[in-house]
Amino acid sequence: MSFRLRFESARGFTLTNILLYSVVPVLLLMVWEFAVRVGWWPKTLIASPLDVIYDLWQLLISGQLIRHTGASLFRLFSGFLIGTITGVLFGSWIGLSKLGEKLLSPTFQVLAPIPPVAWIPLLIITLGIGEGSKIALIAIGAFFVIFVNTVQGIRGTDQKLTEVALLYEKSHTDLTLFVLLPSAAPNILTGMRVALGLSWVLLIAAEVIASSDGLGWLIWDARNFSRPDDMLVGMLAVGILGKISDSAIIALQKYALRWYQGFKGV
Repeated sequence: MSFRLRFESARGFTLTNILLYSVVPVLLLMVWEFAVRVGWWPKTLIASPLDVIYDLWQLLISGQLIRHTGASLFRLFSGFLIGTITGVLFGSWIGLSKLGEKLLSPTFQVLAPIPPVAWIPLLIITLGIGEGSKIALIAIGAFFVIFVNTVQGIRGTDQKLTEVALLYEKSHTDLTLFVLLPSAAPNILTGMRVALGLSWVLLIAAEVIASSDGLGWLIWDARNFSRPDDMLVGMLAVGILGKISDSAIIALQKYALRWYQGFKGV
């Protein structure tokens, strides 16, 4: 038996692909709707898919969902952007410089294992319960993920590439911009994707603990006051926005690494 390896730049939205993508979600929705309708799951604890869709429409019309979504997206992308920029900068310095490694690496090695949610009490004490503490929490989580991937990407550069650059008497700047950073780009972009997923987790945690708006607050408030339809709408909104943001990172990854040929599956 032989296998044909297909390497494609993009897969089309054919009818077959759409059907394959839809099988699991449709089955889950059908089981969910049936379980609620026959009373296996009480409506006071969990709403049916049809009730969630209706509530989603009502929240959109009233503007509540848009308001909560806007607040969450502002916090998410502010923290993620800060964490990404600082993570790449410090990661590049430590990856490129032995001095930077000696000065900062021991400190970061102690701080990196601390779970990001453990920073919440300290951030509330120092920054209060306003936007600053929420953005800072997301920035801290994103920073360490991208920092580690940046260092690993630079230090993982093939030694032969640097030897060739030095053989052609390239400057340190050229070596950094055209050899080391492009070599580290797959690691950095993968780190950005992981950091974005973590940022969504930290966003919800921050909004649950100290907030009066946002999707995390909507989910928690609906849970406390027995509004399962609102709770599931909030969860659905997070899932959809998370998928869209992840797809944006994937698109950036494909564009930035269009020169990179990788295995696409059997």
